[in-house]
Amino acid sequence: MKTTLEIIDKAMQQSHKQAIAFSGGADSMILLDIIYTRTPARPPVIFTDSGMEHPDTLPFIDKVCRQYNAPLHIARPKRSPIEQWEKSGWPMLGKLAARLYMQDHKHQGFRLDVSACCRTMKIAPARKLMRDMGIDLHFTGQRGGSDDALRGLRAIKDTAIKYLKADKLHVCNPLQGWTDMMVRRYTEENNLEIHPAKKQGSITIGCLYCGGGAQFTNSGFKILRRQRPEDWKRLMLDWRAGEIILAIKHDKTLADIRSAIKSIGGLEYLVETRPWIFDFLRATPLQGYDK
Repeated sequence: MKTTLEIIDKAMQQSHKQAIAFSGGADSMILLDIIYTRTPARPPVIFTDSGMEHPDTLPFIDKVCRQYNAPLHIARPKRSPIEQWEKSGWPMLGKLAARLYMQDHKHQGFRLDVSACCRTMKIAPARKLMRDMGIDLHFTGQRGGSDDALRGLRAIKDTAIKYLKADKLHVCNPLQGWTDMMVRRYTEENNLEIHPAKKQGSITIGCLYCGGGAQFTNSGFKILRRQRPEDWKRLMLDWRAGEIILAIKHDKTLADIRSAIKSIGGLEYLVETRPWIFDFLRATPLQGYDK
């Protein structure tokens, strides 16, 4: 805790006006609690509604902000999710895994780019809103290596406080180095609110349609299918993500997969009769990636 507060204090000294990124997850919940209960600062809260949020997220965030008397500001992207994916790439396999996939699959008839989706649908709208508000310091709940390998590498490179010249914005990650155990302990000891979806068994409360972890055993697609079947069906059938999933899983081009699906009876037939085939992006989920 001492280190976290020192990071916050150091960042404050470089700033005139701050804001807190709040997703409704455990990490950002802890960050909000620390700043509002252990420092004199009262920065506004920034939430980005990407159009892919869990329906309980915004009501939950609004409730929490009211409890802390924290002003809430909502940013929104200009594109719909499907417009983003068709233009820049589908959010599947995870950021690093998607990059590696595209290095060897340049002519599949589709693109994967998790980073572009996060940047366009979440990060860019929030930073534009902050620029408009005159914010020059942005607190986030990212924990570096405890989040994922790519963020861990960035944490080593950028340290807990970095300056983004293009956005004229300092980004501070006070929870850098926190472990899962530290997060659980702080949450329990301080009786912090927990997102309703987490209580229902969701592993993450991030974007409903993200396939970032679907090559592993904790597939968000599988959870979405069981908890929110209508949203799952919109993704797989209306937006035809089912075709992309099967192309990745079987290492085929989109044209080949569409031909095979047609010969079997069509995408709708598969969605209705064999929904489980869309749960994972690998024929056999990789071992050792339960987190």
